[in-house]
Order: sequence, then structure tokens, then C-alpha cells
Amino acid sequence: MSSFETFVSALRAGVLTTLVAATSWAPLAHAADPEALQPEEALASPGSPRAPARVGAHGVAFEYGRSDTLISAAAGDTRLVFVTQPLSRSVAVLDRFTGHQVGQLPAPPAGWLLPFSVRVPRDGHVVVLDSGGFPSPTTPSIPRVYDYDVAYNPLTHRFKASLTRAVSFDGLPVVFAEDVEVTSSGTYVVSESIIGALWLIHPDGRIEAGLFPVTGVPIPELAPCAFPGATVGGIAFTTAGHFAPGVVGLAERQGQLYFSTTCNGGVYRIPMQSLTDPTRDPAARALDIRVVSPRAPGIAETLHGLAFNRFRPTDRWLYAADSLQLRVVRIDTLDGSRQVVVADPALFNFPSKLQFLPPVAGLSPLVVASDQEHRLAAINTAITADIVQPPWIVTKIYTTPRWGHAARGDE
Repeated sequence: MSSFETFVSALRAGVLTTLVAATSWAPLAHAADPEALQPEEALASPGSPRAPARVGAHGVAFEYGRSDTLISAAAGDTRLVFVTQPLSRSVAVLDRFTGHQVGQLPAPPAGWLLPFSVRVPRDGHVVVLDSGGFPSPTTPSIPRVYDYDVAYNPLTHRFKASLTRAVSFDGLPVVFAEDVEVTSSGTYVVSESIIGALWLIHPDGRIEAGLFPVTGVPIPELAPCAFPGATVGGIAFTTAGHFAPGVVGLAERQGQLYFSTTCNGGVYRIPMQSLTDPTRDPAARALDIRVVSPRAPGIAETLHGLAFNRFRPTDRWLYAADSLQLRVVRIDTLDGSRQVVVADPALFNFPSKLQFLPPVAGLSPLVVASDQEHRLAAINTAITADIVQPPWIVTKIYTTPRWGHAARGDE
């Protein structure tokens, strides 16, 4: 059995029978959170005490919300935050300011299979990547990307949503879709981590291979490889078959697509224009890939989620969930240097995805979902039983400008 087959067999055998609990959200925004509307004494909830706020070199982090079931991504608008919950097959909808759950995103006609990533490109519009199930050597996982229009009345506490578009990858060579990015042009990009590819969804719903190994030779910057293993928060971490997925996180800025990879670590970029170059096939286009910030030699690294603050167009810093180091970092896209924003093993318990919320009263926090991946025996073959630490936490970070005061020019 190949390393990939070993990996997916273990994943399917374990994850699907683990941690599928009834979803329960508790509002936990600390009183010191500038956006929190409720007093601290209203935040009591059963279970473990909330994580204390953490002040980092370039941001302050607060526990915002918690779930009794595994979460994978969070994103929001000026009123709401949407959180994907893959194992309970649901997308929770939270009030941005209180953390209270106000509803769930209604399932599409075929139902949720594995809602895995989410983007909110504008107020009242939500894009969800449903990966279609965990990868299997025998059963294809067919990803789908869903667009919803949503509305929320905070006075009546009524949430409404309608499905406006569904795009299916049925019949296409996709094994597992990791992330979706909504670019400034309106084109969506989907990362595929097992083959190692980037797919485009055009505004008219047409799907096109942006980067794909059409010759049968893997694209090194996108492809999977062997995972050397790591220690995460004192826990040995490896995968079945020592399999390291390829391209995972995505973020776009000013016509450049940035992506991360578990196999290679670090961050790369490619012009969006290259992904649709009609003069070259989807493999040859990979010649335009450039390294933005390589991983340090001799270590394993996965910057699993990426995000720009698109509400500050001059901000060139790329924020990343540094999953194996239990922290959030930011990368200068001009020279590749990095800064640790905030690190904390409770607030960032294997951070997986992150996105900025649009500004309200000048505040534009970063929301970070953590999935505790290293604590799941179905994923981490270095442990024999789950050692999860419920609940699963969504954290808010208020970042500081590079210069420590109001932004001036290009940050």
C-alpha cells in the first residue's frame, strides 16, 4: 500500500467515527475585546475556563467563541462570523459582537458533506468550500463551492440565507480540495493538495485548471511528499505513510496569488494572469512561481491558512496560521522576512484558517480557527488515542501596524 493509500485509509477509519458531537457555541469575547458587547460576567459557560488574552509583539488575541465539535475555518462581515464544522456537517453563524450563535447556514440540496473553508468577499455574501468528504483511494471526493446571500436583523435576531450558486467538480481529477480564495477579479481559486493543483472558477461558473500536472510529472511547488515529522506543543506528530500534502492555503493581493504548502513549507506566489495564460498548458505555467518566504532548513512547516487585510490596501503583510508552532505570523511580501504576531497553545491549538473581518468603528480583527489536528489519532499516527482539548476555539486578533503606530504609506 502506498503512503497516500495508508494516509487516507487511516484518515477515513478514524475521523469519521470521532468527535461528531452536537454543536454548542458559547460566547466568550473577553470584556477587554474592543468589539465585545456583553459584560464579562455574562460569559460564563460550562467546561474548561476560557483562555486568557495574550499580548504578542504585533497583536493582542482574545478568545471569541467555542464549539463542542471540530472547526476548520472562520470568516465574517460587519455583523456575522461563519464557522465551518466539518464533522458535524454544518456551518455555524455567530453574531460578530457577542459571539452568540444566531443560526446555521442552510445546507444545500445535496446536504453538507465536509464544509471545510469559507470566505466572505462582501457584506451579505458567503462562499463555502465543501471538500466532499475525506480523500479515499477508492471513492472520489467531489468538492463543491457554494455561494449564499445572507441577511441578519439584530433587533429581531432573525437570520436568513439563500443559495445563489453551486459549482461542482464532478468528473474532474480532484482528490482533496483544501481551500478557496475569492480574488479581486471575481475569479475563485481552489487548492488541491493530493495531486498538487490550482483550479479556477470563473465568474460565469466555468471551471478551468490553472496549474495542473498534465504531463504526469508533479509540479514540485504544489505536489505532496514525505513528511519528516515534528513535535507540536510537546506532542510528537506524524501522518499515516509519512504523507505531507501539497498546496494548502491561499490568499490574493494585487493580482498575485500567494499559496502555502505542507510538503515544502513556506509561501510562494504566481501572477493570476499566468493561471489563465492561453499560450501555455497548466503545467508550463508553473514556471512563473516564485518563492516569497522559504521555510527554515531542517524543519517541518505548514502555514495552513493565509490572509491579507484587504481592507487596508497598502498593507503588504501576509498573515499565516503557523500550525506546527501554535502561533500566527506575518510575512513581509517584499523581502520574505517574518514576525510572530501572537503565540499561545490554547488560543492557537493547531491554527488552521484565518481571515480579517471588515472594519467597524475602525476595528478590523483577524479571526482564527484552530482544529487541534495534532491531537487526533486519526491524523496523528504518533499517538494511539485522541488527546483533544474541547472546546474548539475561534480567536480574535487585533493586529498592530509594522511601525507600532498609525499606518504611514506602504506598511
